[in-house]
Amino acid sequence: MGIFPSIDFLMLIKQDFKNMKRSVLFLALIGLLVVSGAGCFLFKAQDETHPAGPRPADLEDVSPAEAAKRINLVKGSRIEIRQGDPQATKNAETSSASDNKIGLRIITIERFAPMNIAGLSWKLSQNVETKESISARERYREQIAAGEEADEPEIETERLTVIGNLKDINLKGSHKLFLPAYWPTGEAAVPDLSAIWVSQDVYEEITGTKNSTIYFGIMDSALYGAMSAADSFFSAIEALSSDASSIADRIDADLTSAEEPSTQMLMVNGQEVEVQVIKVRNWFGEITVLDNPQNPLILKMAFSTEGKEALKNSGQADFLKSLIGYEVTQLNGVQ
Repeated sequence: MGIFPSIDFLMLIKQDFKNMKRSVLFLALIGLLVVSGAGCFLFKAQDETHPAGPRPADLEDVSPAEAAKRINLVKGSRIEIRQGDPQATKNAETSSASDNKIGLRIITIERFAPMNIAGLSWKLSQNVETKESISARERYREQIAAGEEADEPEIETERLTVIGNLKDINLKGSHKLFLPAYWPTGEAAVPDLSAIWVSQDVYEEITGTKNSTIYFGIMDSALYGAMSAADSFFSAIEALSSDASSIADRIDADLTSAEEPSTQMLMVNGQEVEVQVIKVRNWFGEITVLDNPQNPLILKMAFSTEGKEALKNSGQADFLKSLIGYEVTQLNGVQ
């Protein structure tokens, strides 16, 4: 092989030179457009495009079924829950403009992989009576009982905030809930529990066969832990256990049946939206599930006292309804 270029190589150079001339002409044309003002139009069109990245969910003018399916949670999304019997507290103040959020459990999504796993952090603020106020009222009652004259002291309260974190929430196959009333402070891993969602398996069952098995966990001592130290709670659970034992031979307390889909209003990103839901019921009570396979969030939990005579006779039925029940009041940061 000689030192001179081959014919093929020369032809390639020739082709490259032609391509280069086309590039020069193209750049010259662009320069002409900029000078004449057409370039301003090109850059203006780019400025009017939507910014990249996640955008809030578009829930305008869609059906309740479609609205439910568009509610997607991401890291940073926030869920607000009002503790208590939903029926008794339905008129409670839940304004998003309030900074106090007293009595509301504020949940922040830390991780959300649909139909797989989730993690969340939460905080709950309550106004509680101070120790000094409790002592002052006890002294007052003692004085009155002794026939002494005394001025009844005013109740003094202070704000108490507790926080916690749940990780490894099972969104895939768990049939066990973990109700907010039982959530411990600090950090807890719950790989066997679906917390405030129904898992993929349960969702497919309640939308398919309309039947599933869901363990609400109300009588599971491994979940309520230190709460058993409260006399009222211990009394309520003891009575409920008696009721459960009395029907065990004829009723499966955990067998859950689903109704046909219905709708309800839900505050999402500051907008009231009608969404499709599925109401699911067993012996313990009723839950309302967002009809969304990617995010089957339990929007409401209502404990039932029907058929629970021992609990009613214990005088703790209303207490347990208030403790167990909750309702999602709004969702923010939904995409």
